[in-house]
Order: sequence, then structure tokens, then C-alpha cells
Amino acid sequence: MQTKRTLRLPNRAQVLAYIRRLVAYVIGMFFIASGVTLSRSTHWGISPVNSIPNVLSLQFEQPSFGIWVIIVFTGFILVQALILLRKFKWYSFLQLLSSTLFGFLVDGTDALFGLFLPQEQAVWLKVLFICISTVVIAFGIFLYLEANILSMPGEGVTVALSQRTGLKVSTCKIIFDVSVVLIASGLSLLFFWENDVFWTPDGTDCMLQGVGIGTVVIAVFVGVVMKPITRLLKKPVHTLLFGRGEDVPNEAEKAEELAEERQAARRYAPIEQEPSPAAQGAEDREA
Repeated sequence: MQTKRTLRLPNRAQVLAYIRRLVAYVIGMFFIASGVTLSRSTHWGISPVNSIPNVLSLQFEQPSFGIWVIIVFTGFILVQALILLRKFKWYSFLQLLSSTLFGFLVDGTDALFGLFLPQEQAVWLKVLFICISTVVIAFGIFLYLEANILSMPGEGVTVALSQRTGLKVSTCKIIFDVSVVLIASGLSLLFFWENDVFWTPDGTDCMLQGVGIGTVVIAVFVGVVMKPITRLLKKPVHTLLFGRGEDVPNEAEKAEELAEERQAARRYAPIEQEPSPAAQGAEDREA
């Protein structure tokens, strides 16, 4: 005899918790967009995941940088599908929502900050803006991850690589960041190769534009800055958002745990059979 499943509506506490998470998610995205806009104003490069749309926006004034972000991030979703093939889940296309939100936030912060950010910046000011951008992006990523609502396509590619290869998410993040920076650098050289110099201190009128020392600083130090932020704020923010103390891992954390379990299984797996005499002889000859 089959039992009927009743649809349980979320209670008031669950609805309020989701609203708090959604607010934190949007605020986190706003901080990330603000950091991207701030670093972009220096012409020293921005975060790796945004470097390709940044270079494209420098070459093509239309559409806007935010629209280029949406276009490139849509491409990242397709990359996930190519990596996972049949394991790709249809609901991953919901990342289009996060991409669209982030794209409009980037354009919004660009218009807002453009009202007071100086067009001409001294070297010391560029350095200051890159440092502030790194901290702002780190805090935004912390909030965005703690909300645990919908991953961004760049993070989705990293998780997909980890699921396909069994490598740690942190390792796949490095592979992804290096790959997109190389692609962005190649596009910049293709677009601006007619300039006489490879790079200039102001980041303009050179072959390498849209990617630079700021990209390296943000890529390296965002994770470093996130560690003390997470250590100090994770427990109170998590309790505020979810209304309880237990940990709720996000998609990246789940993939990292799975990758570590796979590596441990391979590392400590017992030898199932001894090599045959012929195989042993071949190994001795190679030695």
C-alpha cells in the first residue's frame, strides 16, 4: 500500500532564515562587485574570473562590462556541461540568475563609483585601491558563501573539475584561475599588439591591458584575507543566517570533502594482487 506524500510548507522561522540568507547573498555580491569596480579603476587588472570580460570590454565599448560578465559567465556554465557531460545537472543553469545579478551590480557600482573615483591615479593610490579591493572582495565572497544559495559559474567550473578529476577544489581553483588569466592575456595581446610597449605603469596604451599586477595580488591574497575574516565572523554570521549553530557545508566544501575521501581511498587502498613474474621481470629490466 502506497502512502501519500504530503507537501510541507516552510514554517515562519524557515522563511525568515531564507530571507536573511538572500539578503546576505545580495550584499556579498555587492561587495564583490564593488571590489571589482575599485580594482578595475586602477587599470592594473582585476580578479581572475572577471579578467576575460574585462579585456573584452576594453576592446569593445558595447555592450557594457556587466553584460560581458554575463556573456562570459554563461560560457562558464557551458564549460561545466562539457566537463561533467551526463553528470551535469539541469539546475546548474540557474547560475544564470547569479551571473545576471552580478553583471548588473558591476555596472551599477561602476556608475556609482565613477562619480567620485579619480580618472588619473598616482601609483600609491593604485596600490591602495588594489589592497582595499582585495579586502572588500574577500568579505563579499565570505558572505556569498555563507548564504549558501546559488554558486557563481566560476566556482561551478572549479567544483566540476574537482568532481571529474578527483583533485582538491583548491587545486582546481588554481588551474581555473591560471587558465582564465592566460586566455585574458592572450586576448589582450591579440587586441592591443600594435602598441609599442608591453606594459606601462598606468596600465593603458600597452599590449597587456585588463590583466596585470592587480590580478596577481587579488588572486593570491583574497584567500589569505578570507582566513581571519572566516575565523572571526563565521560562527556569528552562520548563526544569524540559519538560526542554529550546526555547520551547513556549501557546494564547494562538499566537493572538497569528496575529493579528499577519494584521494585517501587511493592512498591507503590495499594491494589487491601481486605482480606476475613477467611483469616483475619487466620492472627489474626498467630499473
